[in-house]
Amino acid sequence: MRIVVAGSGAMGCRFGGLLAEAGQDVLLLDGWAEHVDAINFSGLRITDERGSRVVRVAAKAFPAVTADRADLVIVFGKAAQTASLAEAATAAIGRDTLLLTLQNGLGNLEILGRYVPADRLLAGTTTLGTELLGPGHVRALGSGETVFGALEAGGRRREVARVRQALAAAGIAVRMTADPRATVWSKVAFNCVMNSLCSLASIPVSALARYDRFDELAGSVLDEIVAVAAAEGVAVDSAGVLALMRAQFAPSASGDHLASTLQDLMRGRPTEIAYLNGAVAARAAEHGIPAPVNETITRLIALLEATWPARVTSLNAD
Repeated sequence: MRIVVAGSGAMGCRFGGLLAEAGQDVLLLDGWAEHVDAINFSGLRITDERGSRVVRVAAKAFPAVTADRADLVIVFGKAAQTASLAEAATAAIGRDTLLLTLQNGLGNLEILGRYVPADRLLAGTTTLGTELLGPGHVRALGSGETVFGALEAGGRRREVARVRQALAAAGIAVRMTADPRATVWSKVAFNCVMNSLCSLASIPVSALARYDRFDELAGSVLDEIVAVAAAEGVAVDSAGVLALMRAQFAPSASGDHLASTLQDLMRGRPTEIAYLNGAVAARAAEHGIPAPVNETITRLIALLEATWPARVTSLNAD
């Protein structure tokens, strides 16, 4: 398959690298020129529990991008970049190209729906933990599962099956779903708890296991999300989401991984909070549903964004 990965940060590189290793024709698109140059000059370096290896894969920088028509375009960037990523990949989108988003947050589907009809739009999530260590270098942490499905029931079944087969052949644990919107909302719920709490406390995922009232705290966030999702016609299994969270505490399941929101704060980059807890709070307001916990979390993360360089990291010796 001809596959274009739009947004080749940590996760995009992990997927793109694995697909390229498995023999797929992969092109990585990204807006970080130094990152793109490093991949083209030295190859994509992937570090995991087996060590480090270099994968040869093509990369191009946008906005000045041209690409051949692709069988599949995977969008992986931050939610705030979705429109620019889709625009960068436009040249690769033909009349039969499938568009798959495995991004975090709410609102991506609405944006990507402007570029392909519903029968060619796929959506889902992945729990693979990955960190970008530097230009052309990512660290793959633990195992996880990728779940996706066609937004329109019955759409392009043969082509969708090819996508599943390509991911599986690349060693990516993959499962199909008939309800990708519910899958997306469940991942939103997961991130609204895990990303936000780990960022507020400045801890890795595994450290949450030390807090004996985690279920209670997580439940206060989840209850609001379940109510908002229901108002939009989507059922979220809060017990299932909570069980998935607890499964991530083990180091073998990337429990030592730093949440993406925390990584953004540490690197001085804008977070995706507006597309996670912030989006939940905004949609709650539209439906007349109270969501004080998600609204407060949104404001606290915004506070961290504004003040992170001034945080106290050690006691004054005096």
